[in-house]
Amino acid sequence: MNSTKRLYPNQPTHWNECAEQFEEDSDDEGGDMTNDPENLEIPDSHQSSSEESDAPIETDSGDESDTTYVTTEDTSDEEPPKRRRKREPPLERPEVKIFSSKSGRQWTTEEPPKRKVAQANITKQRSGVGRPATNIQTVKEAFQLLITQGMTLLLVRETNRQAHRVIKQWNDQNPGKEHQWNETDSDEIWAFIGILILAGVHRSKNEDLDELWSMINGGPIFRATMSKNRFKSLLRFCRFDNVSTRDQRLKEDKLAPIRDSWVMFLAQLQICYMPGGSLTVDEQLIPTRGRCNFRQYIPSKPGKYALKIFWCCDSSTAYPLNGEVYRGHHPKTAAAANTNRIRDLVKRLVHPWINSGRTVATDNYFTSAELAKDLLGLNTTLVGTMRRNKKEIPRELQSYRRRPEQSSIFCFDRQLTLVSYVPKKGHAVILLSSMHHDKAVNNEQKRKPDIVLYYNDTKGGVDRMHQMIQTYSCKRKTKRWPMTFFFNLIDVGGIAAFVVWITKNPQWNEKNDIVDAYF
Repeated sequence: MNSTKRLYPNQPTHWNECAEQFEEDSDDEGGDMTNDPENLEIPDSHQSSSEESDAPIETDSGDESDTTYVTTEDTSDEEPPKRRRKREPPLERPEVKIFSSKSGRQWTTEEPPKRKVAQANITKQRSGVGRPATNIQTVKEAFQLLITQGMTLLLVRETNRQAHRVIKQWNDQNPGKEHQWNETDSDEIWAFIGILILAGVHRSKNEDLDELWSMINGGPIFRATMSKNRFKSLLRFCRFDNVSTRDQRLKEDKLAPIRDSWVMFLAQLQICYMPGGSLTVDEQLIPTRGRCNFRQYIPSKPGKYALKIFWCCDSSTAYPLNGEVYRGHHPKTAAAANTNRIRDLVKRLVHPWINSGRTVATDNYFTSAELAKDLLGLNTTLVGTMRRNKKEIPRELQSYRRRPEQSSIFCFDRQLTLVSYVPKKGHAVILLSSMHHDKAVNNEQKRKPDIVLYYNDTKGGVDRMHQMIQTYSCKRKTKRWPMTFFFNLIDVGGIAAFVVWITKNPQWNEKNDIVDAYF
């Protein structure tokens, strides 16, 4: 019985049968098949491979069922068998909750999709000194940019006018005892301002003038600058407007006694310095016991009676940029009936720097969702704390004793983000941001959200300015509120001039550690 080897292990059985029949036909014809198209020739390569192959041998017994096969497996290391990849379990998405506030605003715990940086977060201006301050060399030159010649000339004119008016009344009432007023000028006014600043540097604002001009305890610079009586006369007659027309102007403007100087001062503040990317809006209280119809009474403050000024400052340098004096409540007109006075106040303070990609930091007195939306329309973002009784805050963000410490709850409403952070048990801090749009938390700093960390870095602009003013204030004791206001202008101008000068000269403190020596 003939046996034939398979060319390949996987060849079918009938291929061998065809091969046997082909060999029988070829033997009968004498092996000449070149002219017969029906006869097929097997290539030599196939034959040799067939003979040398180690494939299994099939025995033909005439019955296909008796055919035995030996199956060989490919054990080559080059092509390992494909394994079915394990299916990874799908990530579990956190549960999305929707919170409703009393105002009807809907908040969701789902983060908004990631987008490219918004135009409101791109700062389009560089910080630094303004064009008028590019050529300054000393702090005095920087200070004279803020307390301008126009302000000193106004002070000279109105001081001389008030002195002549008072002395004329005295001479009319006391014939034979006439007094004469020696008119002041700009140089003397600058010397007057310099004595005030020097007394503040020595922290002698509350010291009696007799002590400052004393031969034993006083400084010689005070006696060398001007006499004590002349300084007292300037303090007495110092005015900033025409007293004879003041009553008429007071009917329309409660700040009439100091309005002209205040307007000129604010204009110089805005052109001498360009702020950075963060601004701070807050209030400053100027203690005074003077008679004033818009004076505030705040019993929790050290100075219970004070004038209130709202400031917009640079967060990094505490430079004062813009201010507005609180003058009490005004009766609302028909046009102003639908407006919010606090929201409008913040927009007025930051108006010169809108559409520049800056961020405004406010406390809970100013922050609201409506203000954040209005500023976003001006390419300006807002970060600030909120009071718990605001209608925009959902009930789930309030403080509960069951909430663990250092935990945070985030919720989003389009471009606004609200976060409630628990620094200690039973107390929650709520912040609103139109700058942040994620749930980023810093685990190294008590798991505080990035919104809280950013607010802590930028909230202290006005407070730092007020702290420096209190340390080296030139304010003297007086019962006339315009003089209290003027002393504060000198203090704020000194801080602003120092910031401009150190920005222009960043190497100022390489060999010196005492800051007040430069004042």
